[in-house]
Amino acid sequence: MVIQLGWMVSALLPSLLWRRKIPLIRPTRIDWNPSLSPQSLQIKGHTVFYTVRGEGKPLLLIHGYGAGMWVWEKQIDILSQFYRVYALDLIGHGFSDRPKIPYTPETYINFLKDFMDEAGIDKATLIGNSMGGGIAWAVAIRFPERVSRLVLIDCVPPDVLEQVKNKSFRMLVAIKDIPFLPCLIFTGGSKNSLKRILQECVSNIDLITPELLNRQYQLSRIEGSGWVLYSTFRNAEAALEFRGRLSQIQHPTLLLWGEKDQVFPPSVGEGLHQEIVGSIFHVIEKSGHIPMWETPEEVNRAILSFLQE
Repeated sequence: MVIQLGWMVSALLPSLLWRRKIPLIRPTRIDWNPSLSPQSLQIKGHTVFYTVRGEGKPLLLIHGYGAGMWVWEKQIDILSQFYRVYALDLIGHGFSDRPKIPYTPETYINFLKDFMDEAGIDKATLIGNSMGGGIAWAVAIRFPERVSRLVLIDCVPPDVLEQVKNKSFRMLVAIKDIPFLPCLIFTGGSKNSLKRILQECVSNIDLITPELLNRQYQLSRIEGSGWVLYSTFRNAEAALEFRGRLSQIQHPTLLLWGEKDQVFPPSVGEGLHQEIVGSIFHVIEKSGHIPMWETPEEVNRAILSFLQE
């Protein structure tokens, strides 16, 4: 309880001190891979930031809650040797616009379909991590004709708020009905609280370097980020409409799961594996919630093997 209270205080303090937000300025180069070209397109009047590399069948890399396309920095070069790889910042994330709209599961599902429409992608393999994996399986259910295959990496289940296990999110779930408090936390998260969350996402906390922490912290400070996180969290229960529907997925599906995932333990992945008929479940040893970033060699081998079957 002391740890949880400490996390709450560190998250709330910047709100009380009116931490200054920064405007959204899209970069002209991608720092973590300068060889990539930043691109953008318009979806319903909002600018979406993405990059694309390679030729062949299209793959869409979909990041998770609060993150950005940078989590795929160790996949793009490898996968693009064989496929046309799109990595995008979801609406409200990374360097994409942050309109003040309800961030419901339906918002993200329609956003991904609209992105495919605008980018001229008729059908693609969807590779998603965490919330991005949830968006991927939801699109496969809602728009099955647009999906070739699924690679779900430590992805959210329909009952996400019931299944999430890490301390930071369990605290948020516990206080979600207290007026104003969750919103204050989301709009005023400190660098220390972000560091704790990132450390909960990996098995080896030494990987959370000051450089990486600053990369994600700068994204979290962009004006409107707090609303996006708060609204997404508040609307997460709407994903329950998909409970019992994963059996509708007919696409070849690979589930990759970090052995040490503190957010959604492997038992969550095993449950999804049982629901998705014919799916493959593979545990990545010595890895946490973002194994494609923490242990990329094994993840890349597994993805390529699955796609080339």
